[in-house]
Amino acid sequence: MGFLNSINSWFGGLFRKRRVTLFDRDEERWRVYLSPATLTAIGVAVVTLVFGVLLVLVAYTPLLDLLPGYRTNAGRSREMLIRSIVRIDSLERKMNDMLTYNENRILVVSGKTPAMQSVKSDSLQRSKSFVAPSKADSLLRQKIENDERYRLSEAKPKSAAQNTLNAVSPMYGIIAERFNSKGLLGVRINGAKDAQVSAIADGVVVLSDWSPEAGHSVVIQHKDNYLSVYRHISGVLLSKGERVQSAQAIGYAGSDKDADLSMLEFELWREGKAVNPELYIIF
Repeated sequence: MGFLNSINSWFGGLFRKRRVTLFDRDEERWRVYLSPATLTAIGVAVVTLVFGVLLVLVAYTPLLDLLPGYRTNAGRSREMLIRSIVRIDSLERKMNDMLTYNENRILVVSGKTPAMQSVKSDSLQRSKSFVAPSKADSLLRQKIENDERYRLSEAKPKSAAQNTLNAVSPMYGIIAERFNSKGLLGVRINGAKDAQVSAIADGVVVLSDWSPEAGHSVVIQHKDNYLSVYRHISGVLLSKGERVQSAQAIGYAGSDKDADLSMLEFELWREGKAVNPELYIIF
């Protein structure tokens, strides 16, 4: 009985209200009646509310970037992820090239026509087709070649609007930021450290300059009013007025001393307007 009385007395005290009073010298200014259970419930509610607010701030605001060391760790993790993606992409390209080479060797040894490879996307998907020559096909080809409209020797030059830019990728890597992302007028490409930067097509260097924001920049004029812009370059190999050929090295992508990745900001302009480079180049 004594034990039960003690438990009942404890529970009764838990819900028994106490008066909390605020005095200003000798005069009572404020008072409230609270029980220990009420104080506990208020404390739990406050802790839950603070936790919820912090969770929302961490999830939807850059609050963690203000913490010392967090940005460094996040940047290091991002660099490791990008470096792994670059390596995987490189291995995939090399494996696909080796498979295609071996398949074509077998076909050539067997006296057959090698497979035609067409790149449809950045994942190097291929469609292979074999077209067996036939008599009807030969007659059709001869008829088209004899037609005045399709003669190569008398072909009419295309207009500027009909010409297309036969461009190659300016750097071997992956796209980290795409066109029109946060006002970006081109793309940002991440690659291996000191990756080579190449001209996308034949042209003339019209600008080779340096600025604190973009580092070394090179601008090349191509046919049909195309301009290619390369920013954040180190070790520029060309100067203003020089002619360049497609895939010719113009420098190396810039990178920090302690970074294992390099970054190139590339822009493509057509008739004074920035265009999406991914519509013209397979990166």
